[in-house]
Amino acid sequence: MTTLMLASMALEIALLLVLLLYSRGHVRRSFPGRDPGGSAPAVASWPACPRVALIVPLTGNSPEMEAALTSLLNQPYPNYETVLVTRDLDDPATPLVRALLSRHPHSRHIVSGPAAGCSQKNHNILAGVGALDDTVEILVFCDSTHQARPNFLRDLIHPLVTGAAVLASGFHRIVAGDARVPTLGQLQTVLTLHLLHGFAFIALPWGGATALLRSVFHDYGLAGVLKQNVLDDFPLGQRLLGFGIRTVPVATAILETHLIGQTMAGWNTWLTRQLLYLKYCLPCIWLASALVVWVLAGPILMAVLAGLGGVVGLVPPSLALISLGFLLTLTGIGAWCRTLVPQPAPLGPWLLAFYANIFMACWCYIQTWRPGPIAWHGISYRVTWGGRVKKIILTPESERNPR
Repeated sequence: MTTLMLASMALEIALLLVLLLYSRGHVRRSFPGRDPGGSAPAVASWPACPRVALIVPLTGNSPEMEAALTSLLNQPYPNYETVLVTRDLDDPATPLVRALLSRHPHSRHIVSGPAAGCSQKNHNILAGVGALDDTVEILVFCDSTHQARPNFLRDLIHPLVTGAAVLASGFHRIVAGDARVPTLGQLQTVLTLHLLHGFAFIALPWGGATALLRSVFHDYGLAGVLKQNVLDDFPLGQRLLGFGIRTVPVATAILETHLIGQTMAGWNTWLTRQLLYLKYCLPCIWLASALVVWVLAGPILMAVLAGLGGVVGLVPPSLALISLGFLLTLTGIGAWCRTLVPQPAPLGPWLLAFYANIFMACWCYIQTWRPGPIAWHGISYRVTWGGRVKKIILTPESERNPR
């Protein structure tokens, strides 16, 4: 048991250090106000500016939506159109969309109708793609609640324009509006995913900021994949990976997600849904995550128990001291993670969130073993392996606020 305990502690420290040392540069290149290093050159120096369609499926009228959409509509790239897609004209987003259209002539509004056989988001994306003319060469898919910097579109599509890639993806960073543990915890969850995005050999596209050649979308049958799936990004990336096409992560194509007042329940619901996507779309990785759960939480629990046992004489002093050293090292790593956000939060709440993030991930993973639908914005999807939608369950809320 002692050997297992020490090995688990060493493995957790090693994994976290590898993650930080390998990917911290990728995350830091996304910081605002710094020389990004890998940022694309100014568009004026490009030999050509292929036509781009930025497709944004949306619903509702959340407080952050107007600023997010405005940031996407105001990208300085000279040859793009924005297609805003809702399920119907009764969607609460429609008045906002109409107001934005009046100020941005390079945008339009598409009504997709209700989904059947896939998520409403996928259905909206497909409606947007189907409405394009033949001049569009690059497709960009974005969410409607993340704010983009002026260089976002330029940086995201640059690998496609140069021929370095046919599929590229950015990511997002949470900007915390308070120092509550759930808010900072969700920030750290997203930060962990951002660090994983730095490993190009395992990267998959993120649906909130994905660019690909339109020819690739059609030649590899991606419409057929989206038509039956609950998710857009994982299935799309897996399909192309099967043909040897990898995702190119673009560090500087970062979006900002403003979050304030998050609750433990809200964080739990959000993270459980993300892990359910993993369960159905990448079941082998989901099963292997049971080991990750142990590596994250097990050594901490054993170290705390060993430390307490050392105080009362039930554990040898040497083991108690090793356990204390492990917890201090882990706390130091948590504090180091604070350097990976542009505006560091207060250290105390940050460290509380660091440990809460570990145990929340474990708790949410355990919940994914319970059978049940994936619920999102009032719509529940019964899903089978591969992420295929078997049944869509609408509620009165979803009829007013579809997703």
